[in-house]
Amino acid sequence: MRKTRLIFLFVLCLMSLQLVMAQTDHRVYVKGIGSGTYLDDVITTDTISGGARRDSSAIYVLYRDSLYKSRTVIQNIGYKLTIVAEDGPGYRPIVYLYPTVATNLPPGYFINAKGNVEVRNLCISGVWEVGTYDSHDTSYVAGMQGCIFDFAASGFSLTVDSCILSNTNGNHIRSSSTPKNIKVTNTIFANMGFLRRSNLGAGKAFDVRAGSVDTLISVNNTFVNWQDRIIRHYQSTGSIKYLKFDHNTLVNGMSYHGMLSLGKVDKAIITNNLLVDAFALGNDTDAVRQVEFAANNEFDSKGNSRMTWVIAEKDSGRTTAYTIKNNYYAVSDSGQAFYNDFASAGVTGEGSPLSWNLNSKLGADSVNAFKKVSLKLVNTPMLMTNLMRWYRVPIANGGGGKSKDVSKFDWTKYDYDRRRIEYFDDTLDCTYSTANAAYTGAVGGYPAGDLNWFPAKKADWMINAIEKTDAKAHSFALNQNYPNPFNPATMISYSVLNTSQVKLEVFDILGAKITTLVNQVQSPGSYKVDFDGSKLSSGMYIYQLSTPNQVLTKKMMLLK
Repeated sequence: MRKTRLIFLFVLCLMSLQLVMAQTDHRVYVKGIGSGTYLDDVITTDTISGGARRDSSAIYVLYRDSLYKSRTVIQNIGYKLTIVAEDGPGYRPIVYLYPTVATNLPPGYFINAKGNVEVRNLCISGVWEVGTYDSHDTSYVAGMQGCIFDFAASGFSLTVDSCILSNTNGNHIRSSSTPKNIKVTNTIFANMGFLRRSNLGAGKAFDVRAGSVDTLISVNNTFVNWQDRIIRHYQSTGSIKYLKFDHNTLVNGMSYHGMLSLGKVDKAIITNNLLVDAFALGNDTDAVRQVEFAANNEFDSKGNSRMTWVIAEKDSGRTTAYTIKNNYYAVSDSGQAFYNDFASAGVTGEGSPLSWNLNSKLGADSVNAFKKVSLKLVNTPMLMTNLMRWYRVPIANGGGGKSKDVSKFDWTKYDYDRRRIEYFDDTLDCTYSTANAAYTGAVGGYPAGDLNWFPAKKADWMINAIEKTDAKAHSFALNQNYPNPFNPATMISYSVLNTSQVKLEVFDILGAKITTLVNQVQSPGSYKVDFDGSKLSSGMYIYQLSTPNQVLTKKMMLLK
């Protein structure tokens, strides 16, 4: 015991020296509207020719309860761009993409990344929502552009936490190149797609079709109002190497060309999600829609591609590992009325979640992948039935004619229930009855969907979210956390060789215990658990795995 303590103190001394040598963050506080300052100007001023940064340690801090304008595309070339809200109480700062004098249009992107990007606790809207927004002033909302975040170069990562992203006609997050990691947590995606500026094949949360993605992680997010897809990777030549889509709430989506359109994927985890009117346009014999369901390589009675919520290519020279379970879905009265009204025209309800191929891969578990419940959320926008009905009206009568022809679209009549970004910050409420089966239906007995709507449950889940993986244990081992350095969360994996009492603890640099992540009897196997450092300061931390007979220790760096 004394020897273990001496080793631990020696490691602490080494890390203390490294911490002194570590670079200190430089927090740049940016004033909002009223100061005459534009956010893009501040960041541009801090760069030199070619886009490199004057101060590589700068972190841009926006004041709470403040509004910001951004008029030009921000591009970080070769440096990490971090934009966060100030610590403390108050509403999240709102960044609006603001029309320029020259074009009267907002910029096409907020950030066009050529380096790593991290944003936390921000509201970002693709249009200027102030003033005449509610009266459909065409000088602002009608000029909506295509994207919030885009990858303009390969090999970089995007981290988004505790944000609200709203109002693009194309995609909130897009890759024009091949990103390394995309991780989005505790975030609301709202208002995806706008027919005055695009067609029904646009309006997505993630569009990553440009190539491969190492990791795509979406955990504890809420998606509200989308026209096309939550994820589009369909037709990509590369694969998503690791997809985790866990504890998300999806409400009010047409899902025109699908919902989770994965294409090639190596490992996919789709678990504990809640879907309410998430395939609202329904299953149909609609050749225009069905074109982009082709990856399943399955066909309906008319020879068109079979519609499913999850679209994935059949394995081609690789073995894809799927975990799809404990997901719940509901159809509202408005959604069911739409299905009923168009049943004679070929709509057969909400359709099938999975392809026959995925059903066969999951085997008996496929019946538990998505369970239907009767459920109502407390406060959400109205389902976009006006838009859905317009789509089916013949073009000669002013509708869409079951096509992508939007020439007859009158957005002042048929646009969906597009709320201001403040609504999603202070009024949207996706809680549901605790008596519903979905409330205890997720793994571990937690509520299905975004756990941010049930804060007490989320706090408990963060402590106890221990996942046993498929990997076999060959030794008692503690792996390096990933990512490292991290901000604000990281994943710790380890292996247990024999059944025993296992502890996984985190300490600060002086040896004071921060938290206990695991303290239970575990059987042999490999495990992983997330660690959230959002309430901690930047610096070096120790994590220690122990049983009554063995102790392993590693270090990790939190950089904010």
